Amino acid sequence: MSSNDIVTVPIDSQKTIQDVANLMIKKKVGSVIVIDTKMQPLGIITERDIIKRVCLENFSSNKILVEEIMSTPLITVMSYDSVDTASRIMTKNRIKHLVVLEDDNRITGLLSVTDITKKLAKILLNDYKRHRSLRFAIDLS
Repeated sequence: MSSNDIVTVPIDSQKTIQDVANLMIKKKVGSVIVIDTKMQPLGIITERDIIKRVCLENFSSNKILVEEIMSTPLITVMSYDSVDTASRIMTKNRIKHLVVLEDDNRITGLLSVTDITKKLAKILLNDYKRHRSLRFAIDLS
């Protein structure tokens, strides 16, 4: 999970999709969380949303407001949920980003398919190394 790359935009900011795209490029992120005045998450805008809902529809990105294309309701996971739970939610909903919340609905992080893939790759590599060293021990006997 990434807690450093959480980029938000207030729903009442009159920000356009052009503004959001520029923010994504500047911050080097693939999604922006839309929040209300109480900092509660309302929706998300991803690169995919911009492509599907703006580019493919041939709309002008400097005329469409954030609230017009954000994905809502926001699909979330709690900070105490397992990676397995998060993976199932992502697969079921066909999404690549999950907002991670604390009990008070405060955003604590953003989990992406890439985050899960990196973690699983690390586990597999560690298992491979452990089994390789065990094979050496077996060969000695």
